[in-house]
Amino acid sequence: MVTKKVNMKAAVIRKWGNAEVFKIEEVSQPTPGPDQVLVKIFACSINPVDWKHRKGKHQYLLGAPFPIILGYDICGEVIEAGSEIKHLNEGDIVFGDLDNKYGGGLAEYALGTEQCFALKPTNVSIEQSAAVSLAGLTALQALRDKAQLFKNQTVVINGASGGVGHMAVQIAKILQAKVIAVASGKNTSFLEQFSPDDIVDYTQQDILKIPFKADVFFDVIGNYSFLKTRHLLKPHGTYISTLPRPKILFHKLLQPFTRGKKVKTLLRKHSSSDLALLGKWMETGKLRIHIDRSFPLDKIAEAHAHSELGRTVGKSIIVIATHEKETKK
Repeated sequence: MVTKKVNMKAAVIRKWGNAEVFKIEEVSQPTPGPDQVLVKIFACSINPVDWKHRKGKHQYLLGAPFPIILGYDICGEVIEAGSEIKHLNEGDIVFGDLDNKYGGGLAEYALGTEQCFALKPTNVSIEQSAAVSLAGLTALQALRDKAQLFKNQTVVINGASGGVGHMAVQIAKILQAKVIAVASGKNTSFLEQFSPDDIVDYTQQDILKIPFKADVFFDVIGNYSFLKTRHLLKPHGTYISTLPRPKILFHKLLQPFTRGKKVKTLLRKHSSSDLALLGKWMETGKLRIHIDRSFPLDKIAEAHAHSELGRTVGKSIIVIATHEKETKK
């Protein structure tokens, strides 16, 4: 099948700035190369990195000139598969983590390689499937690969009620670790459903004075540095951040003087096998994705402004199209 050259609707930015820089425009629908699939997007989720990109931070990660279409996490249907695609077929419902150099998910269609996608679990909603990829890969690869967290170790998760955070709590429990979840007290009941071993309300207790020693301190938010938290780590413990800041690189240089304590950062890697693992955990109920709010595409500015407040519990979703089978449920 050859896709005709047609236009699609997308939320684009043509300059860095606040949420009002978004414009809903008609742009050219992308055409897949031999190693790509074209996906019709049903939903796209918002991550903090999206509004940071919109403001002009981490521009080197975008890999594309203006106009830019943001958005990493999507769920949709494969419309066309390139000649080198082996494991995906037209009509497959997939979820995935887009590579922004091909264009983002705030559009009716997007491109990606096979490593960007996995098949959607049949018993998981479109919105939940659209919400998992970037945050889930970040949590999984940080805890399993970077921190090498294993059974009976203790991990402190700072920012436990957010997108990455609430998935990290669940993934750490799947890995049979002891979990200390740090969040606002108003989110305690939300976190209790994921069975952390302890919850620290940072509005009532100074996290730097918690009476624990951890094997891993996972700073999802990025407001506690290694130097501030190293006393909370056991010998040979690991501090890990998802934010590539210059301060982190400086702290890495100090590792020879930190008595075996390690500083690590993570930029998630595209991995269809890791996505499939997340999908399996969702399918079996081990990993549950909480949707905070849903917005239509033309409310993207409102959705970004909401995310930027830093009070999102779980994930916010942009609904772009309705899948026929979802409508009939």
